[in-house]
Amino acid sequence: MKCIYYDLRRAIAGRWFFAALIATTVALYLSVGQATYGLIGYLESYELFEENSFGYSMTDMLTMGMKGDFGLLTLPALSALPFAAQALHEIKSGAIRPAVFRTGRNSWIIGKAAGCVISGMLLQGAAIGLLFLILNGLMRGYAGQWFPWGDGGDFWPMLLRRMLCGGIWAGVGCVIALATETASAAYLAPLCLCYALMMIGTRFFPDAMMLNPMQWVSGATWFLTIVLAFTLALQALFLKRGAQKYV
Repeated sequence: MKCIYYDLRRAIAGRWFFAALIATTVALYLSVGQATYGLIGYLESYELFEENSFGYSMTDMLTMGMKGDFGLLTLPALSALPFAAQALHEIKSGAIRPAVFRTGRNSWIIGKAAGCVISGMLLQGAAIGLLFLILNGLMRGYAGQWFPWGDGGDFWPMLLRRMLCGGIWAGVGCVIALATETASAAYLAPLCLCYALMMIGTRFFPDAMMLNPMQWVSGATWFLTIVLAFTLALQALFLKRGAQKYV
């Protein structure tokens, strides 16, 4: 547990987590689309408070952001940005030797795998939280009221699925970086793989919803849980191979 806590703290306290958080929040805001383009204008003129003049609640806007194309296309690379390449950096720099001697091989593997996946999940959850604060801040600043929450709908299940996607892509980035021994692959490979699966699913298997990553946030939670478990197993395998090779 100490290794998980240590690696997770390094991941979320680093500058790349903060950079990825800002970029993800911007992507979510842009993914909301038409509802945000004239939002400040609506608030300034108080049109939002006229019946049916705006028509969107907080959960509506957050849900639109989570399933918007731009936010989903950038999700793989941004989720992997904070920590996916950390294990490879430690291996290449030689920092793995004192780390393994101090904590043990299994603890090092568990810490790196869990830290990578959890950081990707937390990044997506934190970005949704930050977007929530931004929308409420705009509402409070311009209109003096809080943004109406709405009935919730599919918001919470979709948030869980998006967080699972963040963990999956962070894990995929770690695996590919270790397999190719290329740090940049940790960020670029998940993006390329996501785009390739999207094109294959859209053009050749349109009915296979789970083949297209753009549909994952609207799909089945159990499927993403299985994929995440498989990703963790692959991470453990490649981390073990790296530890055995360099220690």
